[in-house]
Amino acid sequence: MSPSRGLRFIHLPRHVTSIRNYSTTPAPKSPIELLRLSPHRLHIYRSNSTNPFFNLSAEDYLLRHSPASSTLLFTYTNTPSIIIGRNQNIWSEVNVPLLNTPEYNSTVQLVRRRSGGGTVYHDLGNLCWSVIMPRKSFDRDFYANVVVKALHSMEVNTAMVNDRHDIILRRLTTSPDTGKVRMRDKKVSGSAYKIIRERAYHHATLLLNSDLANISALLRSPLKEFITTKGVESVRSPVENIGVEKEELVEKIEEEFLKANEWKEGEEEVVRVTLEEEETLKARDYIREGMMELQSQKWLYSQTPEFTLSLPPGKPLPELPSLPGFQPVLPTTSKLTLLSTTSTLQNIQISSSPDPSFSFVQSQESHIRLLNTPFNGPQINQKLQEINSLPDDFKQDVGRWLEHAIGGWGGEENVDLWSDGKGGKSLRLRAAEKKEEERRRRIKESRRNYRVKQRTPVIQKNQVAPSQTKDITTTPEQ
Repeated sequence: MSPSRGLRFIHLPRHVTSIRNYSTTPAPKSPIELLRLSPHRLHIYRSNSTNPFFNLSAEDYLLRHSPASSTLLFTYTNTPSIIIGRNQNIWSEVNVPLLNTPEYNSTVQLVRRRSGGGTVYHDLGNLCWSVIMPRKSFDRDFYANVVVKALHSMEVNTAMVNDRHDIILRRLTTSPDTGKVRMRDKKVSGSAYKIIRERAYHHATLLLNSDLANISALLRSPLKEFITTKGVESVRSPVENIGVEKEELVEKIEEEFLKANEWKEGEEEVVRVTLEEEETLKARDYIREGMMELQSQKWLYSQTPEFTLSLPPGKPLPELPSLPGFQPVLPTTSKLTLLSTTSTLQNIQISSSPDPSFSFVQSQESHIRLLNTPFNGPQINQKLQEINSLPDDFKQDVGRWLEHAIGGWGGEENVDLWSDGKGGKSLRLRAAEKKEEERRRRIKESRRNYRVKQRTPVIQKNQVAPSQTKDITTTPEQ
């Protein structure tokens, strides 16, 4: 409506001359903005983005902001990326030297997700599916079997769920020599899970037409045999592509999802949403902040559980892609052990001398020089060269190999997760403060209840309460 319309004059105090009434209509909200208050039981979301940081952050938003009683299916595809579990060690799971070569450095992303489980490889030939549900409905096999039914409807009849809750293709082969029937399982889907207070999700991959050579090459770390970690280790399995069209499979999965939830057409509405990255980020700061967190060095590296790297003496170290033909051998009298907590060196023992006394001196100096150094290849090499008690050739060879084997750190170095970029608090900071207030409130209430309980006298069995004694009187016989 034009501002001039609806204008009326009334009797006003002298300092006020007129009032204008404007008729305004608020802009319609997008489905993701209305998600929390949605009355619908079933939701189907698809993402048009192939950005792994966006899709994983959108998934986390859907987990935390969908109605507690709703069930939601979310499908998406990512550009080439290595996705490690929240409690995993990058250097034990990923071929970092290969990832840092020009062939992969600009094309493959390294991402740490928010759920547990093992490391997986994503590309455009892989389909990711996620079902977000009430916590009481969580089951590790239920929705995996829903996806299996979708595959069966596309004549992939060898698909099934194994004891590890993964989807496999099981084939029986007969040996031409012995005639024995052998069972051959190939993994096509790996699962991970996350459970919060009222909600849970089961998300997984599906290898449709993925680059299997990249999976084999990028998920084999040259440092794995030298690392002892408190984190979760991936279980390796032979893999295979299913070889079906993604668009058709997504439709079949959505059909089976609705059947599994006993949906009846015409009786219940299903919310269907397609997420566009740019529009969604404008509407939801939570997702934008989540993307910033996933891309930060603090999240990617400092989440690493405690681990120890120990290089063996007297054996050639593995050849690295960036150092062809270079395999240094540590002296038989040497020792090299690095203990890291949150990707920071906390205990260092590096020595090469056969003399126990001088070996102790070398270990002490190496610990002092490298203490609190990030587990970062170039930085470790730089500090290693400053150890005066170690021979120069030892420092140069070991330092050069460690620099390439460990690699530098990617991701964003200075990310402020507590500011919204406009001078205010981020959603995560406000949520953390709210959680802290709730924790303090529960502690205060618990203490108050404890004090009340302490002041209340305990009445033993057959004992009369003080408040009741005044009612008990002895009446003389009349």
